[in-house]
Amino acid sequence: LVPRLCAGQQAFVEWYAAHVYPAIRGLLSTLTGWFRFSLAEWLLYALALGVPLLLAVQGVRALCRRLPPYRFLSLLLSLAIAAGALLNLFYLTWGLLYFRAPLAKRMGLAVEARSVEELASLTELLARQAAALRETVAEDAGGVFTADEEAAFAALIDAYAALAAADDTFAGTVTRAKRVCNSNGLSLLGISGIYIGLTAEPNVNTGQPPLLLLQAAAHELGIAAEDEAEFTAFLACMRASSPSIRYSGVMQALIRCGNALHAADAARYAAIAHDCYSDGMRRDLADYNAYWAALEGPAREAADAANDGYLKHNAQPNGVQSYGESVDLLLALYAAGGADALFPLC
Repeated sequence: LVPRLCAGQQAFVEWYAAHVYPAIRGLLSTLTGWFRFSLAEWLLYALALGVPLLLAVQGVRALCRRLPPYRFLSLLLSLAIAAGALLNLFYLTWGLLYFRAPLAKRMGLAVEARSVEELASLTELLARQAAALRETVAEDAGGVFTADEEAAFAALIDAYAALAAADDTFAGTVTRAKRVCNSNGLSLLGISGIYIGLTAEPNVNTGQPPLLLLQAAAHELGIAAEDEAEFTAFLACMRASSPSIRYSGVMQALIRCGNALHAADAARYAAIAHDCYSDGMRRDLADYNAYWAALEGPAREAADAANDGYLKHNAQPNGVQSYGESVDLLLALYAAGGADALFPLC
């Protein structure tokens, strides 16, 4: 019922986001920050193993008449109540943020239909910036972009602080990202990262190629709505002192804008890619695409379907397509402030 109750109650949600949520997040992140690993990940494993084991043991006892039937039914009811409590805690610790006023409105940006020329201009600008940044980052033995993940996770805290200093729309502190131990499992599901509000932990799949890994960490440190989180991650990455973070952030934006331009005018996109993409960028993109292509399958399709339903239930009617809507925000910012608004450190 929470999504229906929150629909149209933006004043309340904004009050919650400004006064209640920061205190909750601060308390939880202080507690879970003592753990360098993802506490949420291990709690999930404990529940996934513990609940079925408990049900199996108590079910056998009930069948053997060592446990009264009403006691087993009481256990089922208790688990259902606990699941409901966790669902409501999800909304208290994170889910309500899906119902905030649009970020474009809070930033004073005009999101509207834009011409192909504007999209092409933005895509070319992103491509040239990416090529310039690519010359400043490290490569592995295969000539593919590589980065120090832990150093980047720490640097993203400062990047978000710089973003908040530049625009109080993003006021507040963020929590350091944590690597997921079973990152291969997330890769099989096509998940690059996930924020768990119940523990205030941004979890990052560190098994994926470095190209967008740093951007994924920035994404999970941001806000709830996916298109806005993508856009906010870009803004934060562009304020990072690390060229690696800026490169990862601009490459994600380039991929989104490039895909949109390819759909609108494939020839124009091909010309930009030919003229602006460096050899290093091409190697990075080939490595990234090969990694995810090898993992396509039923598990990923099921995860995508679940994520699509989750997003639609929480005030994002376009579901997983919401990720691509960050292009509209990038275009709006570009129209309002030009290249300087996108790349304040360049």
